[in-house]
Amino acid sequence: MTEAPVAIGSQVSAGQVLLEINAQPVFALPGAFPFFRDLRAGDTGRDVEQLQRALTAAGYFTTVDGIFGPGTERSLTSLYADHGYKVPMEAATAAENSLAVTRDAPAPPQETAVPSNPATPGAQPVPVAPAVPVAPTVPKMQAVAKSSSFVVTSALPAAVVAAPGVGSLPDDAAVVFAKGSPIASATVIAATAAQLEVGFAAKATIAGTEVPLVLQNIGEADEEGLVLITFVTADSGDSGTSPIPDSSVGEKPVLVVTRSVVATDALLVPSRAVASRGSSRYVLRQDSEGDFQEVPVKELGELNGLSAIEILNDEKLKSGDRVRVQ
Repeated sequence: MTEAPVAIGSQVSAGQVLLEINAQPVFALPGAFPFFRDLRAGDTGRDVEQLQRALTAAGYFTTVDGIFGPGTERSLTSLYADHGYKVPMEAATAAENSLAVTRDAPAPPQETAVPSNPATPGAQPVPVAPAVPVAPTVPKMQAVAKSSSFVVTSALPAAVVAAPGVGSLPDDAAVVFAKGSPIASATVIAATAAQLEVGFAAKATIAGTEVPLVLQNIGEADEEGLVLITFVTADSGDSGTSPIPDSSVGEKPVLVVTRSVVATDALLVPSRAVASRGSSRYVLRQDSEGDFQEVPVKELGELNGLSAIEILNDEKLKSGDRVRVQ
């Protein structure tokens, strides 16, 4: 790896340079299968069709006929040139070179020569061709689409979720793509997973920004009793919230799951602090003298030993006050 031009979380489109290996580019192209051979002028087949469709998707209109001709070669050359590289070249076949030399070679000029014995009666001049210096044969060069120069995927455009760094060896130069919006995931113990349900609200703090999420999936416990849970961005509706940004791929956000909402903007007291007298409810608040005063309340709901209460009759009860637990 001599250059790593794509960053984790960046979007990759058709024709973009993913990697540079030994100073040569590796392009991302859309397709159904990896290229299994190098392609050059005269080649035909479905792999040539795939290359032609991919070049068109990258912005280089190419006739899709399955024949590697001059148009395909021009598009391939432009792809390399627009990214600052020279397309790989090789000598054409011997037959093509021979045809080019025969077609381009000039016809030798004709001269009149005198026979070696001019005294011979009736001798006539004989036309002969003078020696012509032969220029060295220069092989015709042609562009080659090397199979190692392309990463083929059906996911384009897609986000990069893993990529090697400069200095990596080719065997370790794996690029991982993902399509669609990023998701957040966490691993929890089975006991925690048992308390969760798909659809629970959550939030993630990513790069200082709070993103609303929804629990999408709860996996099965593995051999160690750990469960993978995944979250997707909540429907923003009219709230204007943003999805998880692509640039956050690979980060480790803080996830908070809301198991249940009993009440909002309510005081919480131990459920055992809520006493009853008939249909009414009250708590005993301790004053500064150590005495307890009844404070009428309405119990809004209870969860895990805590009750949400509403204060009645303009009584005084605030966060931090001490109450009696029955």
